[in-house]
Amino acid sequence: MPDKKNEASEKVKKKTAKKPSSKIHAQNVKNFYSDLKLDGMIFAKIIRSPKKSGILKNIEAKNLPEGYFLITAKNFPGKNSIETLGTTCEIFCSEKILYEGQSLAILAGPEKKVLDEIASSIKIEIESASFEKKVLSQKHVVVGGGREKNISKYFSRAAFTVRNKWIYRLNSTPQNETDGALCHFENGSLTIFTPTHWPHHLTQTLGSAFGIDEEKILINKTLSSMPNTNSLWGNTLLVCQICAASIVAGKAVKLTLSQSEHARFFANPGEVAITHRTALTKEGTIKAASIDIDFDAGAYNPFAQEIIDRLTIASTSIYHFDRLEITAQAISSPNPPTSVNLETMDSASFFAIENQMQKICSETGFSPDEIRMSNSTVLKNEKTKMPFVLKIERAGDVFEAVLRQSDMRRKFATCKINSEFGYEKIASYKGHGIFPRGTGFACAYDASGYYGTSIFEYGQKMQTTLQKDGTFMIHAHTPSAPVLEIWKTIAAEILQIELKMVKMNSDFKLKDEPLTPENFYSNLAIMTGLLRKCCQGIQAKRFRTPLPITVSKSITKAQISQWNKIKFRGIPFSSTSFVTLALDLKIDPCTFLPKIKNIWLAVSAGKILAVKEAETKIKFSIQKTLAELMEGERLEAEKISIAFINSETESKQIGALIKKALPAAFSAAISQALNCNENFLPLKSNSLFTLLSQAKPAEKSEKEENKKGGPQ
Repeated sequence: MPDKKNEASEKVKKKTAKKPSSKIHAQNVKNFYSDLKLDGMIFAKIIRSPKKSGILKNIEAKNLPEGYFLITAKNFPGKNSIETLGTTCEIFCSEKILYEGQSLAILAGPEKKVLDEIASSIKIEIESASFEKKVLSQKHVVVGGGREKNISKYFSRAAFTVRNKWIYRLNSTPQNETDGALCHFENGSLTIFTPTHWPHHLTQTLGSAFGIDEEKILINKTLSSMPNTNSLWGNTLLVCQICAASIVAGKAVKLTLSQSEHARFFANPGEVAITHRTALTKEGTIKAASIDIDFDAGAYNPFAQEIIDRLTIASTSIYHFDRLEITAQAISSPNPPTSVNLETMDSASFFAIENQMQKICSETGFSPDEIRMSNSTVLKNEKTKMPFVLKIERAGDVFEAVLRQSDMRRKFATCKINSEFGYEKIASYKGHGIFPRGTGFACAYDASGYYGTSIFEYGQKMQTTLQKDGTFMIHAHTPSAPVLEIWKTIAAEILQIELKMVKMNSDFKLKDEPLTPENFYSNLAIMTGLLRKCCQGIQAKRFRTPLPITVSKSITKAQISQWNKIKFRGIPFSSTSFVTLALDLKIDPCTFLPKIKNIWLAVSAGKILAVKEAETKIKFSIQKTLAELMEGERLEAEKISIAFINSETESKQIGALIKKALPAAFSAAISQALNCNENFLPLKSNSLFTLLSQAKPAEKSEKEENKKGGPQ
């Protein structure tokens, strides 16, 4: 947990929301909720299901000590369910258990140690029952294939056919503060302290669950570690559980999840398995491609369709396919509900397509740059007939910059020759310093503002006011510190005012509260454009209209119409940044751990207003992503080289670029170093040893197959 403040600062005065219709309803608090205290506060603990499925018959805690409370579905003080984007789930399980760890009850009392003792003695009776899997969402796209929309015939005629399955599941690194809340019900009003990223959803749900007027709910948004570690609806569910304990106990209640609970139930990305089958000519041109995407959504995921849409679009990345079939589906399972990182939900698709390109190179002899350049209209700046049209600036320049920096062509050829003998070298290692080496290459884009969303149409809004004293107020969710500085700079330049006169206001009255989660769209790409329009609108009025002047801007219908949701084609995103990344690594023959020597990358993201801040953000993202690639190991890069391909267009988001490109390049480098097929992430501590053991037989089988039938 974060460092504790002194006792005086830990005390929080009891607050109620008597008339928030005219006062602030949702406001930022510069504290971690875990540091806060209220007079008479007690603690809580979630009682979870020990089984993956079944029928809950009874849950009982006998002889509870005075001052301790057990709240279940049977004595819940309101409606025992919440709804998120059409998906309904129970606050506490009343009968049918959907996954191991599902919330059955909440236990509350003054002593944490006593809570643990009571929890271990609670009797839970569960009757056996099977779990039925369901298809939660799906998408099917076919390009080419004639009237029958059948592309299978092109595979039998191809000079090369390359097929592989790629499995991706990267968990977030542990956080300083896990999710939780401090809740207090008093005089018919609810006061909440929690790191929510979706205040609107939390308010509506609390009002519905407990029958409380939304004007009597005060949301204090506390500091949080990172937006992508907070399950948007999971936080709402947890707050409802804690509020139920507060209402029953009549006291303020605080609950802080353990690291294991947070990882399983709040930072659970789910597993994505993507199978690529690619048919190529002898010149290396892709004739046809078949892509199958399976997403394990856990018990449920309200964003399942959004995730499937984004995985489908990203599955082809920047590449062109005359004939293409994509089948994607999200399937429920008896695992905890998956979370959603709105910025990196499509990372698995980039991991799969870039590794497929590397495998094509390995099996056909083409170099990574040759196979990509010959199959990408984006890199060649040509028009495409693909259903997904991307607006990417100077992609070819980004691509060439990394090729020059990394000397990729020579390194790839050298490592390819050496890797053929990697197994024998390690097997006969006698201390003569031989390290198998590999090089990886990947491209990816970071898209902002998906026009095909059916969740929050026209929900993105920026409101600004030039006040009488000359202060310019931006009323929106607070972005990251570098982005905030960019916003202030833009406003100061357009309005010709001092930087200190630009202020941020992230507190909202009930009627003004944003509908969308804070990180639903990129704060930089979408909101910066809206801010610029607001400033221009105020500047046009300021000398003809008395102050204060308020101007609001939002995404227009004309922008959204660039994407046809029914036909699933057109321009899907408001803007896209682009990255090309290369790395080389070596495998330690004693520890079987990879050591990353160099990472080279180039980025196209419009006008870079703060170069040092952008470099810092990218390096931080690299370190964070490297920490997720191997379980129990924190990888580091010895040298990182970053280049920006600048332009004068609107700045674009770069925060998710590394998460989309680095895993693929890393996996490709491992595959080349060990002369094997490394098709999954994250790796375990023994993964490289296992792959190495399998590499030689796999290589022999492949050669025998080629002798019999040649390329398929």
